[in-house]
Amino acid sequence: MKPLLVASSDIPTKTYIETVGEQMQWIARPVKTNVSMESAPVPEKSVPAQSKSVAVEEKTTQSEKNAQTTKRTQPAKSNTKPMQVATAPKQQISRSNSLPPALVDNALSLTGVPYVFGGTSKNGFDCSGYTQYVFKGSGISLPRTSQSQFNVGSSVKKEQLQTGDLVFFTTYTQGPSHVGIYVGGGKFVHASNSGVRTTSLNDSYYESRYLGARRVN
Repeated sequence: MKPLLVASSDIPTKTYIETVGEQMQWIARPVKTNVSMESAPVPEKSVPAQSKSVAVEEKTTQSEKNAQTTKRTQPAKSNTKPMQVATAPKQQISRSNSLPPALVDNALSLTGVPYVFGGTSKNGFDCSGYTQYVFKGSGISLPRTSQSQFNVGSSVKKEQLQTGDLVFFTTYTQGPSHVGIYVGGGKFVHASNSGVRTTSLNDSYYESRYLGARRVN
């Protein structure tokens, strides 16, 4: 059954088409809402609680790793203080009365002077004449013979020899029959049968005939 249009004596405030449309249900009446677009909250993307927890844990774990890496790269501080080792002072042996420095130089300057038995000058020396001449040049008086010179000054051990010490040997006869002057480095200068020369105390001939040493104070 078709709907009937109802005539109304009221003056319609709407157009004819709108009125007919409402009665024919062509146009749905708008539904009023009290919700304002400005006050409506904007929906946020919901994040599952489990995801947030995992993110926090990952961030914490990464921070711990960074802290451990920084700790490993920093050098460990040592509280150990450097140990100071005391060095033992070097033992120095000195004379009670030092010989003139020029004595050894004077002795070596006579190298090559020929040997003369009983000689006491630059023209020729025997062993004791040579030592007497050298010491006299430094203002020190010595007896004439090697046997007499062996009795002056003080006895010195071989390992404690110093430059200027008199060294004695048993050669052509028993007792101190030969004498020379120690010049350091295990060597002595003396008037040998071949003239004034320097010889090592370790020379096989003189080493086996070494008798002792004297230091003239």
